Amino acid sequence: MRNYCSLRDVRLDLLPLTVLLGPNGSGKSTVFDVFAFLSECFTEGVRKAWDRRGRFKELRSRGSDASIVIEVRYKEPAFQPVRYHLAIDETADGPVVAEEYLSWRRVGPTEAGAPYRFLNFKRGSGEVIIGEAPEKGGERVRESLIVRIS
Repeated sequence: MRNYCSLRDVRLDLLPLTVLLGPNGSGKSTVFDVFAFLSECFTEGVRKAWDRRGRFKELRSRGSDASIVIEVRYKEPAFQPVRYHLAIDETADGPVVAEEYLSWRRVGPTEAGAPYRFLNFKRGSGEVIIGEAPEKGGERVRESLIVRIS
């Protein structure tokens, strides 16, 4: 998490049991709000989640003009490590998803390599590898998530 309220640059390694301790105002509740914000972005849209929290004035860390970045990394034994990255900026018209990607890396005795993005968007347009098990050399399809009303 970067530039989200009081969390200027925080990395959490969540274990089966994670306890957050600290004085009032140290950011414990903000950690939980990051996950609520992310959930609302997916279910209701970035604009509603953003408006609910008082826009960038309240969301972005004080003194920062950089993007709010939320990144989730997940790995389960015998599966590929997965990374979801979301960066949000502000424009005169409101929030904008500056960058969003989903990447993974093959692991195993016969498979290894650098992570590759099978979903890769910047400012509403990008590409996605189609299929149930996207491969690095898989078919890429250009997509646009921007809806223009004429």
